[in-house]
Amino acid sequence: MIRAPLAAAICVMLAGCGVEGGDAYQPRPIPAEKSLVYIYRPSELLSSQSTPLVTCGHESIELESGGFDEFIEEPGSVTCSVAGDAAPRLRFDARPGEQYFIKQEVEVSGLTTQVRFILMDPDVGRDEIRECSREGIKQ
Repeated sequence: MIRAPLAAAICVMLAGCGVEGGDAYQPRPIPAEKSLVYIYRPSELLSSQSTPLVTCGHESIELESGGFDEFIEEPGSVTCSVAGDAAPRLRFDARPGEQYFIKQEVEVSGLTTQVRFILMDPDVGRDEIRECSREGIKQ
């Protein structure tokens, strides 16, 4: 009967954030004349280990499962896309004094990696990003 507790422990470990050692999400003040953008990749049980290079606004980053990054952006049109993919995946208008939460989902199907960006409701994004750690390899 040791199998059930062991299986439960493994599931809990796999469901947690995949990024270790990074800073936890802490809300910060939004500059009145700029926009604050968070991009995050929630950890999922069967998440892809692929870390595609993505560009969102002026930032380029490779996020691991369970990671996030934040950056200040000028107001105006912000585009999030995958390196090497000419078609923008997400475009939105950033307004001064507001914050935005961009959820990144990565799926691998055969030899193809599909990245999807979702502009989240701020309350939902704030709740989901709490499970992630700040990280990434900025380019």
